[in-house]
Amino acid sequence: MKKLFWIISVMFLLQACTTVQSVYFERLQPADVNFPAQIRSVGVVNNMPPVHQDYKDVDYTSASLEGDGDIAAENLAQELAAVDYFDQVVLYDKRVRKSAYPLEQPIPKETVDELIRLLDVDMLLSMERVNVVLKDSTMFIPELYTFVPAAEGVVTSVVRAYLKQQEKPLFSIQKTDTLCWEIVQDLTFGDIVKDFSEYAASIPMQYLLPYWKEEERRYFDGGNVNMRDAGVCVREQNWEEACRLWKELYDTKKGKTKMRAAYNLAVYYELQNDFVHAKECLAAAQALASEDSWEMQLILLYQLQLEEQTRRNQRLNVQMKRFE
Repeated sequence: MKKLFWIISVMFLLQACTTVQSVYFERLQPADVNFPAQIRSVGVVNNMPPVHQDYKDVDYTSASLEGDGDIAAENLAQELAAVDYFDQVVLYDKRVRKSAYPLEQPIPKETVDELIRLLDVDMLLSMERVNVVLKDSTMFIPELYTFVPAAEGVVTSVVRAYLKQQEKPLFSIQKTDTLCWEIVQDLTFGDIVKDFSEYAASIPMQYLLPYWKEEERRYFDGGNVNMRDAGVCVREQNWEEACRLWKELYDTKKGKTKMRAAYNLAVYYELQNDFVHAKECLAAAQALASEDSWEMQLILLYQLQLEEQTRRNQRLNVQMKRFE
């Protein structure tokens, strides 16, 4: 009886020592938009109306403000140029919008054709509108461990793309995000307009061009010497040695240890961008896992992540063909 109790205690201890850790890495993700391969140069224009607001009469807690188109367009051009996706980005230094057409109407075809010819570009990207809706809020200051009065603003950014001799825009993107300002004595509405006009240019970037995103993956750590050593290798970024240890476990062990090693190998191969082997290893892990186990839930979640990333990679490959 004592022997049985000792065996059960050891098994419980081993299970308790098996943990799930996270590894984080940066991966290039596809944009929502696929630009035609022939689009090599882009002109950025300001199609926003001039600002005619009397900021003295605006209430921080309930205001709707229009942004500065010159600031927004300039920052959009800088954001595009920094990514280095197009061969050339040209900023048009005059406001395009005339009072002849309403705010929601796109740039007229004749004006688009003239601007593309003038800037000698393949396409126009236009800042159409930048707006912020303010409301009363608070902001937490970690250094003081307290909340202070603030103005919270929902920023809306509208960008359209235009091609020559096209009656309608190629696409239109309208996205929102939130900014917050601490209400201090020297804060002005001019500061707020400048801040959200600059920030508005960054909001649509991940929808326009491929972008880097931090990803998280889980892996099994602990339970036996090799698994613990492999975990140390992962934290030291020695993935090749971790892979060797996991392969050894997969080839020599059975049951949960073999399953967990197969799962970890799937993570390794994904980080090497070898999705074929990653899916094979994950399928092997699934075949070894119990249907109602928490490990099976982890495996099924990872399968969804791999499938989603596979679809993203297909879109990304199309978008990156211009560099081949």
